[in-house]
Amino acid sequence: MQYKDLLKINLSIGGTGLADKALLAKYLAVMQLSGLTLTESLGIIEDTVKGKMKKIIIGVRKSVESGNTLAESLGRYPKVFSGIFISSVFAGESSGTLAGNLQHLAEQLQKEKELSSKIKGAMLYPSVVLGAAFILSLAMSFLVLPKIIPLFEGLKTQLPFTTRALIVFSHFVAAHSVGLFVGVVLGVIVLLTVAKAKFSRPVTNWLLLTMPVVKNIVKNTNLARFSRTLGTLLKSGLNIDEALRVTSETVGNFYYQRSLKEIGVRVGKGSRLAEAMEEYKKLFPKMATRMVSVGEQSGNLEDTLIYLADFYEVEVDNSTKNLSTAIEPILLLFIGLIVGFLALSIITPIYNITGNIHR
Repeated sequence: MQYKDLLKINLSIGGTGLADKALLAKYLAVMQLSGLTLTESLGIIEDTVKGKMKKIIIGVRKSVESGNTLAESLGRYPKVFSGIFISSVFAGESSGTLAGNLQHLAEQLQKEKELSSKIKGAMLYPSVVLGAAFILSLAMSFLVLPKIIPLFEGLKTQLPFTTRALIVFSHFVAAHSVGLFVGVVLGVIVLLTVAKAKFSRPVTNWLLLTMPVVKNIVKNTNLARFSRTLGTLLKSGLNIDEALRVTSETVGNFYYQRSLKEIGVRVGKGSRLAEAMEEYKKLFPKMATRMVSVGEQSGNLEDTLIYLADFYEVEVDNSTKNLSTAIEPILLLFIGLIVGFLALSIITPIYNITGNIHR
């Protein structure tokens, strides 16, 4: 690619998501391979990006022009550029392989985006169904039932148990409607806040690792991120101690983070990676440990880890497809029970009245 062609590049970067950062790393790599200096490369990118990323690139370029390294300049934006991004750039600048490291980094970020998309896609269907069921329940409780129940209360006939239970529930909702509505909304907000809070991670992450339907997705996702991140960092030239430290910050699960930090300490004291992983058999299956052991013995650990990442990403894909298949009948049964209860409660009294009229 010639210099004039580089000037025509339209990066279409405005945000700071994984796709945007992957594209940034990719084009930085292309420009470095084309022989441009860092300031020239950043200048071209600065003229083509927009939004928040434009301000960041301007700051990075000015920092590089002031004599700082690219890694140091990117490190000023820790909320945008992750540890793996900065560490890969640092290793590339130190070893003179910046272009290659940026290319590996772009591939890593693109794979991470694909992995996240698969997980979000798997959770979309159950989330939409449960959300719709929740909204429908609120509408029935606060809008529909208060208008129907007075009709049943005026009937001079023995009402079935389901209808009587519905009447009691309707009166309770009518008497405490404001408090219930506020309580439900606050309860959902508090639950989501607590679930995302740092102090609750040991509990929520343990639940995710033990829930029958979800645990395979969680384990395979963390194993894929561990393998690809560590493999990419080792390919970039980082030593294994630093690579394990950065990798422990990349995986999402609390228990994988803790285990990788402890594994890093053991490796730093002279243990082999596979031996350290064997101490956490619930998190790292035998296949992963044995593959890492083979990679260490053959001196080809980076490629072995990349192969493992590909394998577990396929497993995530299969698990997400199985998740939808497994959850669908449960959701249908749950909604069917609610609809059946309401149907029995409302239709049965009407059927009894019409039967008495015919007699």
